[in-house]
Amino acid sequence: GKDIVGLLSWPQIVAAVEAAVRAQGEGLCAVPERRHIEWQGSTFLAMPAAGAKSAGVKFVSVTPGNAPRGLPVTNGVMVLNSAQTGVPLAVLNAAALTAVRTGAVGALGVKYMTPPGSASVGIVGCGVQGAWQAIFACAVRPIREVFALGRAPASYEKFVETVTRHAAGVRVVRCADVRELLRRTGIVIAATTSSEPVLPDEPALLAGKHFISVGSYRTSMQELPDSVYRLAGELAVDSEAARHEVGDVVNALDRKLVASDQVYLIGELVMGRRAVRADRTTSYKTVASALYDLFVAEAMVEAAGRSGAGVEVAL
Repeated sequence: GKDIVGLLSWPQIVAAVEAAVRAQGEGLCAVPERRHIEWQGSTFLAMPAAGAKSAGVKFVSVTPGNAPRGLPVTNGVMVLNSAQTGVPLAVLNAAALTAVRTGAVGALGVKYMTPPGSASVGIVGCGVQGAWQAIFACAVRPIREVFALGRAPASYEKFVETVTRHAAGVRVVRCADVRELLRRTGIVIAATTSSEPVLPDEPALLAGKHFISVGSYRTSMQELPDSVYRLAGELAVDSEAARHEVGDVVNALDRKLVASDQVYLIGELVMGRRAVRADRTTSYKTVASALYDLFVAEAMVEAAGRSGAGVEVAL
């Protein structure tokens, strides 16, 4: 895990995610639906993808009962095989890979949908993912201040430590409430497990700002309020699966807050096929995709080969 975080610079990880988005846009990849098994109190998820260089599967377990055992709730590995020969190339720590990959996928929304000079970002949810969203926002914009809102004091301290370690010279400011956060920054990233919107449904507070939802992952979860989607009138997503997987997209379509043809892949922006006005309200929903794991893992394995990181094993 520690090896993974040092293999590539943050901009290199963002570039790997952009390469994945382009491959998706050009049809140069295969991403079957992920499979999951509910078994003995755990959820086991298998997420396959294949591209020009390699094919891979991320296999992850989510075990809520691990917290009292002092074990991580989420565990897993990413296995990478050569697309040409089928020979296994590498096994990577899935938790560390997922953390940085998800940060980079969120950063696409910051890079392509916010004003270039943006100097601050707001993070709602100070868990592991909130920290990586802040770090990657700093990699694509000249961020000087991170405004943070979280519930647990212990996770907030860890958030500050992680952000300041990986984003030098950035000041973390704790907000008293969500209204203060909205008042102080124009970019808001939600990385929570909330099923209810984490911002007030008040257009006057939300207009002209940029919103990214990372946390919601079920149809029963909606992180951003209806007014965000009504104001934006369009919604970027990081994969087609988002259309039917998460409440933020499903509800926006069902309630006709956004027309179906105004929900589009972030790849449209990355590839220059579509433009967005950064002086207006924008919205972006990420649910992630095995394709992003694949491309970031490939870049990491190539970097490890150059630097001699990792351990060679004979199968």
